[in-house]
Amino acid sequence: MHIRFAAPGDAAALAGIYAPYVENTAVTFETAAPSAEDFQRRIERTLRHYPYLVAEEGERILGYAYAGRLRDRAAYDWDAELSIYLDQNARGRGVGTALYRCLLDLLALQGVRWAYGVVTLPNEASCRLHAALGFRLAATFPAMGYKNGRWRDVAWYLKELADPGDPPPPLRPLNGGDRRVGEILERYAR
Repeated sequence: MHIRFAAPGDAAALAGIYAPYVENTAVTFETAAPSAEDFQRRIERTLRHYPYLVAEEGERILGYAYAGRLRDRAAYDWDAELSIYLDQNARGRGVGTALYRCLLDLLALQGVRWAYGVVTLPNEASCRLHAALGFRLAATFPAMGYKNGRWRDVAWYLKELADPGDPPPPLRPLNGGDRRVGEILERYAR
């Protein structure tokens, strides 16, 4: 397995991984599975500012993880919300842990201070993953979203990645020529 940045050509595979989560679970609050074209736009938009990673084995994508802006106001520039989705056959193999660790390391390199994991409950696997990676439960919001015939609670986990100083410097772009980016990606290959 190795981890790399997503590319627009991955869109169909990622849409295929995501669709069962939309259609069969409350893990995501989307109610209609996005098309490959939607995914292509999402990949391109995310990569302008944050990492969007895929884990693959040979030619098969096992899962993906990405970061996005927490809120639009400038004061939130050093916060990122994380998302991760795995192919149903890749679960329980450590793929999610490797993807999340890699994503966190890249965000720390950028200068992101706080990473947030937002988990629809119940989701024991995601709660365990966040706890194992040093996130702490910050809040649980009751009945925050309605999906699959019932109201769903949502837990917010957070992890401090860096102390950017006062005042904090702007976030560093992730440049493919930066050797530290390559070292981080290589660290999680197995």
